[in-house]
Formats: sequence, C-alpha cells, structure tokens
Amino acid sequence: MSQPRSGFEQVNGIRLAYRHWPAPPAAQAPAVVLLHGVLQTGDGMRHLAERLSSDRQVLVPDLRGRGDSDRPAGGYDPATMAADVAALMERLEIERPALIGRLHGGLIAYHLAAGRPELVSGVILGDANPEVSAGRAAEALASIAALPRGFASREDAARFYEQGLGLPPDRARHDIPSDLEALPDGQYRWRHDLDIVSRIEAAAIPRSDWQVLAQVQCPALILRGQRGEIGRETAQRMLMTMPRARVMTIYGSTHDVFLGPGSEQALAAIQLFLYGLDGGES
Repeated sequence: MSQPRSGFEQVNGIRLAYRHWPAPPAAQAPAVVLLHGVLQTGDGMRHLAERLSSDRQVLVPDLRGRGDSDRPAGGYDPATMAADVAALMERLEIERPALIGRLHGGLIAYHLAAGRPELVSGVILGDANPEVSAGRAAEALASIAALPRGFASREDAARFYEQGLGLPPDRARHDIPSDLEALPDGQYRWRHDLDIVSRIEAAAIPRSDWQVLAQVQCPALILRGQRGEIGRETAQRMLMTMPRARVMTIYGSTHDVFLGPGSEQALAAIQLFLYGLDGGES
C-alpha cells in the first residue's frame, strides 16, 4: 500500500492541508476526493482512503477550519468550502474525480457538483441530508455546545464517544487519535476549535437544498444508514430531484455508513459505482 504525501496549497484565499495518494500503476479512473464530516479532519477518512488508494488516486483535504488548514474569520458555508475544494483539485491537476462526502462533507460534495459540473465525474453522499428543519437545527447546535471541552483519560473519552455520541467502539477507536490529543497529565482535549465547528454547523442549518440537488447532473450514489439521518421519504425525494441518482440502504448502519456496522456494504457499493464510472458511464 502506498503512503500518502502531505502538503499545503494556497487556494481561495486560505491555506488548505491535504493528503494525496498518487495514482498506482495501471490506476483505475476516476480519482476520488474524500470530504470529511463537521467534527473531523481528513485523517478521519484515512480508512476509506487506504482502501480506495490500492487502485486509484485519492485526495483528502482538511476542510476549512479543521486540521492543519487555515481557520479564517469566515467562509464556513458549504458553497465557499466547495469552492476551496474545487480550487485545490485544479491546483493539483486532479481531473474529473468522483467526490465522496461523509455527512457534512456530502453537502460540500453536492454543492461542488452543482456549481462546477465540469470538474466532477460522479458524487457519493454518505448520509448527507439535504433537509434539516429549524427544530432539528436547534438540537444539533445545542449538542455541539454541550460537548465537553476535555476528558480526564482516554477511557473517559471512549465512554463519551460510545455513550454520549452513540458511536460503536470501533468508531471511537478510529476517531479518538485524530480528534483528541493527550496532555502530559494524562488528560485529553480536542484538536478541533469547537467554536469554529459550531459556526460551520450553523452556516449549514437549517437547510432545504433541493434546488442545489436538482443541479447535480452527474451520476450520484446516495448511501443511507438503515438507522441514519435520511428516511425513506427523503431518499425518494432525492431520487426524484437528482436525475441520475441511485440509493442504497446500508443495513445495520446508523448515521455513518463508512465505519462500523454495514461499512463493508458501503465499500462494495462505492467500488461498484466507481467501476461504473471507470467504464465510461454517462
């Protein structure tokens, strides 16, 4: 397995950090760009990136405000972050990749596919909900505001991930190293600026993005967790709105289809979709 190259590019007025797995010999097309969730960095997508990099080029940026990328005063709406990613793709000469977005990263993906269709060959949305009510938005912002600022130990952090966030143990083991840093006294604190995380979430909710989805003309795969954010009615409306979309339910999954129960189903669906694009699906 090849190792990624880490780097920085100045794009759209900010510096973006990224990890780039180069195309292996006899690489499949298209390349893929992975876009992480709101309380994550690009490192949170490393498991999927490593799996996909065995036969194709992979780019994983730290989105604006997270990881090693700049944390500017503004620009945390999905359209601006989509412009960041578009500029990074152009700077690195990654031609017509497929975009794979986890949760909030899916918003970035469909905004980019809608606004710059010439740059994108396909889009995969991992439980990215285009419709969030005002009530649900208030709950989401309250949840971020209630996040503890630190943890007494790694065990305390794991307990919060599993009981407070409702994540399976393997997801907690995956996320903690990239989300938290250990302090000399054994405590753990977030690597994220939680105030910026709150601003990113607030810039995207409440939302009703049906007009944006209607502009996505490329092939699209909607991955919905069986117990996730996207209900059957929302999935059906997405199919009716996006002219070239298909949907797959990931059985056993909650809101994250890429890790934990059902993740192998999601990986198989992603690979089949990408091979369809490889074969010149239009």
